[in-house]
Amino acid sequence: MKFQFGKGVYERDIDLLLMRRIATDKEFVRKFFLSKDKLAAKGYDKADFTVEEVAHSVWAVDGESDVEAILSIGDKRIALLIEDKINAPAMKEQSDRYNMRGDEAKSLGKYDEYYVFIVAPGNYIDHNTEAKKYDNKIKYQELEKYELDDFEKAIIKRAYSKDNTVRLARDQGVTEFWNKLYDFVEREYPNRFKLPGHPGLERSGKPNQWITMIYNNRYTLEIKSDRGYVDLEINGYGDKFEQFSKDNRDVIDARKLYVRAASKSLAIRKYINSKIDFTEDFNTQETALREAFDAAKELLDLIPWLKIR
Repeated sequence: MKFQFGKGVYERDIDLLLMRRIATDKEFVRKFFLSKDKLAAKGYDKADFTVEEVAHSVWAVDGESDVEAILSIGDKRIALLIEDKINAPAMKEQSDRYNMRGDEAKSLGKYDEYYVFIVAPGNYIDHNTEAKKYDNKIKYQELEKYELDDFEKAIIKRAYSKDNTVRLARDQGVTEFWNKLYDFVEREYPNRFKLPGHPGLERSGKPNQWITMIYNNRYTLEIKSDRGYVDLEINGYGDKFEQFSKDNRDVIDARKLYVRAASKSLAIRKYINSKIDFTEDFNTQETALREAFDAAKELLDLIPWLKIR
């Protein structure tokens, strides 16, 4: 069967293919990830495992992981942090930033070990200086030889072919949006917020991106731009939802906030009226950004008033 992909295949297409295979195909995980030298040395390539979580576009300290998977092997939680590249320029020290995010998440108890991978066309891995810095490398051409279905193989083949015309036009616009966002936050809220990444960091071309800011080991502030709310997450308090809600009901109700529970954290939520589109002109989004960061400031200012046992 012949498949048509319009202008071509985007990195997101490969991301989702990887997520599906990791979630459903243990042999795929074992062959391409657990068989790498450092993992095989610990016997992970022969161990039984369970895939607990697979996530896309995970933002944290200093940037984004394209795909993150958490495996349970024995009594350990093992994270696979995956950078996917088709033809986007490799950012300087990007592999180091993956390690920084891994170290941070490990210190928060999200997993016990992590391993960083780059998945890209063979030519990219063989000739790109930054790509060579990653500990673990997987070439698209290796994936193509695996027992994928015809549709998956067509996606992979088109991604590394010369006919793939997808380039960075939208990415450049989103990167410029973020550059202006740094200026906006520093001007309007000096020394108040710890934005992820840094000016000049190249961004993927998604219209809706979460702004994640970590404050010590307990609090994570997250502007969920596509959902119309801001969360102050309290790490490690997911099982204390009822007690926390009872202890802080007056403070929460007075400010018209809400408490929501997650698996290992709970979130104090502030709803806002606007959503933020990172592919639009920055000036058209400034009102929505101001509302979002005002809400984020309100949540940060709430911290000293919280009763946490």
